[in-house]
Amino acid sequence: MVLTSLYSILMFNNLYGDREMSKTKVLLLAIMLAFAPFYLFAQSSGKIVGVVKDKASGEPLPGVNISLDGTQYGAATDVDGFYVILNVPVGVYDVRASFVGYGEVVQTGVRVTADKTTEVNFALEEAAIEGQAVVITAEKPLVEKYTTQSVSLVTSEDLENIPVRGFTDVIATQNSVVVQDGNIHIRGGRDDEVGFYIDGASSVNPLSNTQSLYIIQEAVEEFQVLAGGYTAEFGGANAGIVRTELKTGSKDFKASIDFQTDKFASEGDKFLGTYSYRHHTGVATLSGPLVSDKVRFFVAAENTYQGDRAVRFSKGFDLVQLNGGPLIDQRSTAGANPDTITSYVYPDGFTPKQEEDLWALQGTLSFDLSPLTIRVSSSYSDRTRQHVSGLGFRTPMLDMLNNRYLEDQFTNLLVSTKFTYVVNPKTIAEATVSFFNSQFNYSDSYFGEDWLKWYDSTAVAQHTNGAVQYRDAYRPKDSYFFNGFSFARDGDPVNNYTLRKQNYIGFALNLTSQMGRHHEVKFGGDYRGYKLRQFIISPAAISRLGANNVTDITQVPKADWVSNALPNNYGYDIYGNEADVDKFEDGVKVSQKPYEPVFAAFYVQDKIEYNDLIINAGLRFDYFDSKGRRFKDINAPIDQIVDANTNQLLDEAFVDLDAFQHVSPRLGFSFPVTERTVFYMQYGKFVQMPELETIYAGNSALSRQMVNPRFSFQNPFGLGLEPIRTTSYEIGFRQQLSNVAAFDITGFYRNIKGQVQVDRVEPTNGLTPFNTLVNSDFATTKGMEFSLNLRRVNRIQAQLNYTLTQAEGTGSTRTSAVGALERETPRPTVISPLDYEQTHRGSVILDYRFGSEEGGPVFKNFGANMLFRFNSGHPYTFARSEVGQSDAYASGVDYMTDPRSRRALEPVGSSRTPWNYYFDLRLDKTFKLMEDLQATVYMRVNNLFNTKNVINVYDASGLADDDGFYNNANIEQRNSYLQQYGEAWLNFYKAINIENGQAYWDVLGRELYGHPRQIFFGIKLSY
Repeated sequence: MVLTSLYSILMFNNLYGDREMSKTKVLLLAIMLAFAPFYLFAQSSGKIVGVVKDKASGEPLPGVNISLDGTQYGAATDVDGFYVILNVPVGVYDVRASFVGYGEVVQTGVRVTADKTTEVNFALEEAAIEGQAVVITAEKPLVEKYTTQSVSLVTSEDLENIPVRGFTDVIATQNSVVVQDGNIHIRGGRDDEVGFYIDGASSVNPLSNTQSLYIIQEAVEEFQVLAGGYTAEFGGANAGIVRTELKTGSKDFKASIDFQTDKFASEGDKFLGTYSYRHHTGVATLSGPLVSDKVRFFVAAENTYQGDRAVRFSKGFDLVQLNGGPLIDQRSTAGANPDTITSYVYPDGFTPKQEEDLWALQGTLSFDLSPLTIRVSSSYSDRTRQHVSGLGFRTPMLDMLNNRYLEDQFTNLLVSTKFTYVVNPKTIAEATVSFFNSQFNYSDSYFGEDWLKWYDSTAVAQHTNGAVQYRDAYRPKDSYFFNGFSFARDGDPVNNYTLRKQNYIGFALNLTSQMGRHHEVKFGGDYRGYKLRQFIISPAAISRLGANNVTDITQVPKADWVSNALPNNYGYDIYGNEADVDKFEDGVKVSQKPYEPVFAAFYVQDKIEYNDLIINAGLRFDYFDSKGRRFKDINAPIDQIVDANTNQLLDEAFVDLDAFQHVSPRLGFSFPVTERTVFYMQYGKFVQMPELETIYAGNSALSRQMVNPRFSFQNPFGLGLEPIRTTSYEIGFRQQLSNVAAFDITGFYRNIKGQVQVDRVEPTNGLTPFNTLVNSDFATTKGMEFSLNLRRVNRIQAQLNYTLTQAEGTGSTRTSAVGALERETPRPTVISPLDYEQTHRGSVILDYRFGSEEGGPVFKNFGANMLFRFNSGHPYTFARSEVGQSDAYASGVDYMTDPRSRRALEPVGSSRTPWNYYFDLRLDKTFKLMEDLQATVYMRVNNLFNTKNVINVYDASGLADDDGFYNNANIEQRNSYLQQYGEAWLNFYKAINIENGQAYWDVLGRELYGHPRQIFFGIKLSY
């Protein structure tokens, strides 16, 4: 990357240093045409426009010099007094107007926002002699007249005071954003329909279409939430886009150190009505010039440690006490010396084996080599999370005797370099190179990534000095069994190893030209080429293969290996070695090349700006080449599809998918009726690929699904999936009520077609029917957004956000229809409320703050920020449990995932969970320690009133504290367990499942309640 950047700098200097301007323009145009089309980069700068007039006469002043203090950005007014400054990096500036014979005027605190036009007008007074500049504090307009769609904005100033921390929690305060079970939905879209950008480069994981990178809050200049309607520059996200713009280096050196922690009490001890979850966060920032004023940097580093990342309402228990005596393993009672446990205590208010350690680094480096500027942005994060090892990732209450654990490590790096060349004061050319690399892997606490040892009794015994013994060479002892519940033994391993690697290299070119006063024409293109690798294996395979005789897994018959080890590999062979070519041995595809999808786009748009009309018109061309496959003919003779000896799919049964191409129009209008009243409308068509994890699979994994489908009836893959298409409409009204208050109201409607859903394929050639994914779901969402903003007046600043949404469709997830398929009943074809719909959702932010010259010694520089969040419940379907294939531990929840043991008692989505209310608070006070050094001490509290918000319920009861099984004496299976295991089973079930929701969390992967109160104390030093 460094060599690439240096080479590009030299090339740009050679090209533009000595040539005539006309040749430069021709060359830039040739480059643009040569590199189009490309994909998914976005501008991360804004525009400043304005008019300069004589204050006395009101006449326009031509030739006035406009500059941004501390930068090389500037312009001169034309004969109409009009000026424009293009490509201004996001941030806050002091804008200066100077003209011979007139006094200088400086407007301070002008905020420039990505892809927005900021208007800064001046009125200059004649002055006989030069004097001090008149300084005016700029106020952000309460009504945005240049914006043709609804945009939510969170600035760095907002982030300093808000009582919540973290990307998801911050944007969840904005209109149209719903966070359900940790997943982000915008305007009723699925969680895979949101795009994420950092400094103009995509940070989306294409396998899941989710955010990959961690974002340091102190590194952010602004967050932007574009909900539903956006210009032709953007693509690949149908529901909304979240943009993160990083800070730019300051003209003077600045530094800060911030540390906060909730470690105010010992583990399990209550303090102020809550517990310590062993969290701390430390952040350091440094900013300033490097070598000269023309080179500036900003860097932020963070470490966040969470001893208990689950942060859940939990209640401790003593199993020995609940059992009425020592725990005797009921699987070993036939022996002379049954295993006996005399102590099993689960802690109060703390979830073990939920540690998380995160390190992150973000920064920017800017070179001002006028007329060329270079900006390098970099984001790096390395996150390690601990998981329960024995019986499942979310079973800490069943794992207290096991000292072994699993870790996952998620490492991401995004580097982008943008070259900006000023062709002339009104024409800007940009070229961007970007590189993204990501790796995810599991690691065992005993043997790391050496998964072949995970089930090796000799290696385990050696590692534990003989403390952990297996029943044979490669099989651990059976778990403990007490009163119908299984509990992990010490040393129990996890039967899953996963390794994923992905990277992309991206290029982008954009040309922006202000044509006259009214037209800003922009066109460009982007390209991203990925390389995706994955290896998933079952380490217990050796025990299933008669491991006593296995010394070299490569000597195991290939068909036996893939049948027992269950690999899902591409970019690797079936043993976990990186591979770049396809290779067959003994009828088995032993290695498979990585997937290398290509996403590209080209766009053109014209922003037309008049005083009473703004039009944003654009056209976007998207190109998606997923490199996926589909069957030539699923009904062809079976010997042309499957190898009869290995039950593996044949390569010749497939053909490559054609690339998809799509043209999307975008059109937005804004009608400034007055300076205080604006109407706006937005229309657009959007297209995106489904999650690539729905398309990509190793050949052996596909074979298990399609030849032996009992393995994956609920989580199938899809062949031949096409892009999802959305049409969006929006109409809104902005009104300034007074000099300090304004509101914005927006109505929206979205129609989504081609969402992914499971379906059944029934070949006519004798191949077993199997489930697959197809583009068959559709949805409609509509609603209204309302926001009210109050500028700071009498120390108080306020913001109110409210969204009313109706989201309906034929399926909420890609497997919503699996119940109908397994029961062989008709698939849903009528729309019903989507599972993540929250009809009412809103937030109120109040900030009350004393200045440095008020409040006296106690309240001087004291502030309080209060955040109130509320939302109505989400839909669920009241259902009856028929238990089916379950056990004494999970009988109260298994029916919610297994359609064979579930009977709906009402139309889909007819019931609702309860409303949720959260109140968060931050108190802070700043002290001046030295001339340029200050300290801020603060406390922030999440869920101040410790409200036990119900976020999910049991379908059989509609409650979070009653699963409809434990107390229901009419259920035969429940009575059978009670008769078999006695009252101790009831005690165990209540403590583990009813009071702590263990089985619900384990089986469904989500929580019944929101987070409890959490209190942080912190200090920040700023220079």
